[in-house]
Amino acid sequence: MKSPEQSTTKKQQNTVHWVVTIAAIALIFDGYDLVVYGTIVPTLLNDPTQLGQIGPATAGVLGSWALLGVMVGALVTGAIGDYLGRRKIMITGIIWFSVFMGLTALAPNIVAFGALRFATGLGVGALVATAGAVVAEFAPKGKRNYYNAIVYSGVPVGGVLASVLAIVLMDHIGWRGLFFIGATPLLFLLPMALVKLPESPNGSWPAAAPKKPSAPRSAPASRSPHRPRRWSPTHLKPNPPTPRSVSVPWPPGSTPCPPSCWA
Repeated sequence: MKSPEQSTTKKQQNTVHWVVTIAAIALIFDGYDLVVYGTIVPTLLNDPTQLGQIGPATAGVLGSWALLGVMVGALVTGAIGDYLGRRKIMITGIIWFSVFMGLTALAPNIVAFGALRFATGLGVGALVATAGAVVAEFAPKGKRNYYNAIVYSGVPVGGVLASVLAIVLMDHIGWRGLFFIGATPLLFLLPMALVKLPESPNGSWPAAAPKKPSAPRSAPASRSPHRPRRWSPTHLKPNPPTPRSVSVPWPPGSTPCPPSCWA
C-alpha cells in the first residue's frame, strides 16, 4: 500500500507531465502558424485569384503583421497573466489562435488576410509568454530549465512540421487547407487543457502578506542598587595639576632683596 507521501509525489509528477505536454503541443502549433505563411507565399505571388495581386513588398508586409501580433499579445498577456491566472490565459490563447487560423483560411482579400494574421499573432504571443511561466510554476526546482527546453523546442518542431505538410499536402488541399490544419487544436488540445491543465499554485496575483505586529518596546530596567555604576570616558580624565608656590633659597649670609629692588 502506498504511503500518502508517495501518492502525493506521483500526483505531482502526473501534473507536471500534463502541463509540459499541453504547453509543448501549443507551442508546436505556434511554430506551425509562424512558418506556414512562408510555404504559401509562392502560391499567393503566382496566383492573383487567391487574394488579389500581391507583390514581394506586399507579401513581406503581410508576413510582418503576424509577428507584430505576437509582440503585442506577449506584452499584454505577460502583464495581466498574474492577475487573471495563467490557466485562463493559456485556454484563451488556444481558442484565440485556433479560431483565427480557421478564419484566415477563409480570407477573401489581402486586407482581411492581413488583419486575421495580426489577430492570430495575438493568440500566439499569449501562449509564448505564458507557457514557460506555467511550466516553471509546476516543474521541480532542479528540472525547470529541462522542462522549459522541451516546451520551447516545440516552436522549431512546428516550423518543420509546417514545411513537411506543405510539401506533402499543398497540391491536394491548397494553402487554405494548411491553415485549417493550424486550427485543429480547437478540437483536441482545448478539451485536454480544460480537463488536465491546473490553475497556478498561487491562483491569481497573491495578496500582500500582512505585516507582523512589532513587539512593544519594553521600558528600561531599573538600575540595581548593587550594580556598579558605569563610568564614561569623561570620568577617566585626570584632574589638572594644582600650581604650587616655589621658594627660591638665598645663599647663606645674604639679605633677601626687598620688592623694591625688582622695580
